[in-house]
Amino acid sequence: MRKGNMLRKHWPKIAKVYWCPNCNIPLVSSKCSKCGGVGVEVKLREPADARLAFKRDIEIALEASEEKFGTEKVFKSVMGESEIILLNKTTHIDDAKELVINGNYAGILLFNPFTLKWEFRPSYYGALRILNDKVAETIIIKDKVKENEIIPFKGESIDEGKYVILADPSDNPLGLGLVLKNGKIRVIKRYRYRFVYEIPNVRATLDDVLKGNIEKLEKQVEEATAFIEKISSKVGKPVIVSFSGGKDSLVSLHLTLRSIGEPLLLFNNTGIELSETVETVMKISEKYGLKLKVADAGNAFWDSVEIFGPPARDYRWCCKVAKLVPLAKKMLKEWPMGALNIVGQRAYESLERAKSTRIWRNKWVPLVINASPIQYWSQLSIWLYIFKEKLLDNVNPLYFKGFDRIGCFMCPASRLAEFEEVKKTHPKLWSKWESFLCKWARKIGAPREWITLGLWRWLGPVAPKKVLSKKTTFNAHEWYSSYSKWIDLKPVEFNEDKISFRLRFNKQLNLEAISSIAVILGKTVKFTNSDVIEVSADTLKYVFRGEGKVEVATYKPQEKIIEEFLDAVKIVYRAYYCVDCGSCVTLCPANAINIVNKKPIVSKAKCLNCRACNDVCPISEVIVEKLIAALIFKKYDAWRRRTKRSRYETAQLLAELMRKIKLSSPPITSGSNK
Repeated sequence: MRKGNMLRKHWPKIAKVYWCPNCNIPLVSSKCSKCGGVGVEVKLREPADARLAFKRDIEIALEASEEKFGTEKVFKSVMGESEIILLNKTTHIDDAKELVINGNYAGILLFNPFTLKWEFRPSYYGALRILNDKVAETIIIKDKVKENEIIPFKGESIDEGKYVILADPSDNPLGLGLVLKNGKIRVIKRYRYRFVYEIPNVRATLDDVLKGNIEKLEKQVEEATAFIEKISSKVGKPVIVSFSGGKDSLVSLHLTLRSIGEPLLLFNNTGIELSETVETVMKISEKYGLKLKVADAGNAFWDSVEIFGPPARDYRWCCKVAKLVPLAKKMLKEWPMGALNIVGQRAYESLERAKSTRIWRNKWVPLVINASPIQYWSQLSIWLYIFKEKLLDNVNPLYFKGFDRIGCFMCPASRLAEFEEVKKTHPKLWSKWESFLCKWARKIGAPREWITLGLWRWLGPVAPKKVLSKKTTFNAHEWYSSYSKWIDLKPVEFNEDKISFRLRFNKQLNLEAISSIAVILGKTVKFTNSDVIEVSADTLKYVFRGEGKVEVATYKPQEKIIEEFLDAVKIVYRAYYCVDCGSCVTLCPANAINIVNKKPIVSKAKCLNCRACNDVCPISEVIVEKLIAALIFKKYDAWRRRTKRSRYETAQLLAELMRKIKLSSPPITSGSNK
């Protein structure tokens, strides 16, 4: 097992890929339907969710070969006459894709975030083919090599930065070298695993791959359609299919059509989708004659980004503003009595989805049941189904332009390699985003590398950010300075003891706006004078002073007074920065909230004091938890508090309150995997 598979414990679900040694084709199960033979498992980095390579992938590999070897002949040699190549997306400093050719691990494509170019590093198998065809510079080494070893080199001049194959006198590959200055070579890869599967020289086609996988694919289809029929019958609610414009939701839709007929189509237009995605959704709706419901975020992202700043992997306000809230609004409006939502979620897409059950309730709209018929399908199965059912014309064209995923064009979860494809295909859109990043970089005093290396994709000083910024002037460790420049209203003085917390801001507070929300803390809200609001609840007292102070005190020491204090701080920021996303209005179980001129107004008569609105608000959940709490407690991950209410607790509270106030929930076991 090669390095990389040691991460297995992190992936509860792993896709397995096999290779038929007789037919020279990849398999989704160990048996080949074409010849009846047994396939050999291909060892890939987890979760091993490999797919077939497309024309653009081959172009990238050829470009990568040219970049590091000075010729496309290197990859052409490794590829040979093969039409069937597998790509397995994996982790690296940026994007990385393992290549499988003729059943062998042939090498890896790595995206260099500093040069913004792809590089190809052949494996032992790849190096053997390169040496056999004599298409790359080769250095003969008499002794064994060690990784990172510097080897002196005498001979013809080779361009600095190029790769060379290191071989012994018998032309056996030893490793891969990088040419340095002054005639030296650094060993960047030593070939530890010198094994090659001897596959017959059979030139397989896509049709052969389909024939070899037909039995397993038909079983998957039979199980998925039976699953849809069963869950639809059990829930007994309108059936909708969430269609994102991607390949997975396309397959889920097609399976639904063939099992129970025409569903309603639901599309979440975040306002930051690429045009091809929106066009694909419209095309599919028209082709199948399906009624399309759109949860439209409009300009919410571009309006909100001026307040929040760029979203990050650890600062994901965008999902709430552009996805969750518009979807919740649409679902509550269209299906107030509940619905069955068929989705295209797969376990191998992310760790979170790998841990998910196959059936679950929507966290914010608990009367909607989500179900994924393809939860345990690999990417290879998805594409084989698309080819078998002749759905290629229905597939989003972005997949054939170098995109592995379909979604928001500047998603912080993306890699720089994916951003490069956006730049090429949608230059004006990327220019708009880059202009905003430049403006924000000036605001927080970040250098140009903060943009070019995508350092904005992380808010805190996390490991990937530190690694990328090592060779730059950006200090990833110095987070406090950028946090304090990120937001205009900021804490400047904090004091605490066992029974009280006191905080002073750099600006005066809008007491009128605060008083409209403060009722969520307690029913007794009063102005003691024109410049002070006091809220009393049980043993707690909250004080908001117009001069810019917040105080929370308790008559009895209690473990969670820190949460009471932060709830008060969240009210200050909700009053100051509300972006009118509607999360509080949409998810309030008592319909106690309205927003007037971007100011939340809470009805004292209706409010249940559940404080769920404080938890679901992106201002509270993201700005206060990720920025302000860090500044107050001088700890960038202050949001990891033991006493903090979890999203699960809030969702459970909302579900319980909604059931009590509005409707009874349909009986279903949400944890079922069957």
